[in-house]
Formats: sequence, structure tokens, C-alpha cells
Amino acid sequence: NAQKTDVIYLSGTDKDHTVQWDFFCTHGRNSGKWSKIAVPSNWELQGFGTYHYGQPDLIANEKGLYKYEFLVPGIYSKKRVYIVFEGSMTDTEVKVNGKIAGPVHQGAFYRFKYDISDLINFDGKNILEVSVSKESANESVNKAERTSDYWVFGGIFRPVYLEIVPPQF
Repeated sequence: NAQKTDVIYLSGTDKDHTVQWDFFCTHGRNSGKWSKIAVPSNWELQGFGTYHYGQPDLIANEKGLYKYEFLVPGIYSKKRVYIVFEGSMTDTEVKVNGKIAGPVHQGAFYRFKYDISDLINFDGKNILEVSVSKESANESVNKAERTSDYWVFGGIFRPVYLEIVPPQF
């Protein structure tokens, strides 16, 4: 009997297939109030925050706060559940049901995941909270990704999903 990995998308799968999450932007356009945003996306392209071209003398101090409610069926309670982010710009803190899922992730252009098996309510409501800082607290990340000759965006810009695997894999 083959063991398989199940995937449950919390976001949409790409720019043309998105899911609306609750969203709060701290500065710029449409900031200071909770509304909705398409995930995945960059918040500037959805009407939030500040357009920022990668000049070294301009700090993009805005954050995007995301909230999303999700369910995990009880059939998965004996398995390991990971939350996977394919890409988020840039420093990203993830909480599930008010608890930190792991260390703040720094760097926008690669996948990261946390084991959230012990944080979720199976067959019950779960609250995902994600704080995304447009600038990184890590100066080398900013030099690599933010000081540039292109537009610098913020947001969860690639899919987010649950990856559910057997206890041993």
C-alpha cells in the first residue's frame, strides 16, 4: 500500500486562480484598515502600499498582515502537516492559532515550510496569521533582493498550501 502526500491549497494556485484573504497594509495606499486581497499576489498590484523602485536610499517600511481561516479534516490527525510557502516578499512570520510556526523566514525567492502538526485543530477552525515585511531585517537579503534596478514588491506572491505526509516518510 503506497503512502502518499496530500496537498490542500490555502491560497490559489497562480495569478489567475487566487483566494481572498483578510489583509491589512501598514503604509501607503489603502493602508490602516482591514480588507481583502488576492493570494497569491503582490500587494502593490492589488492597490495597497507604496510603489518602490529599488533605490538604496529609500526604505520600504510597510508590512502586510494576512489572516485566513481553514479546516483540516480529522482523517489527517495521525499524519504530519506542513504549511508550505512557495514565495513571500520578504521577511515572513507565520502563526497558526496564535502560535509561531517557526523562525521568521528571510528571502523572497525560495520555498519554505513549517511542521504545524501540533498547532492545528483537526475537524475544527484554524486561524493562519502571516506578517510580511517588505524590507528584510537582514542587510544581505536587502542587498541581494531590494537594492536593485527593478520594482520591489511585497506580498505572498506564490501559492500557500498544506502538505500532509505519513508520520514516517
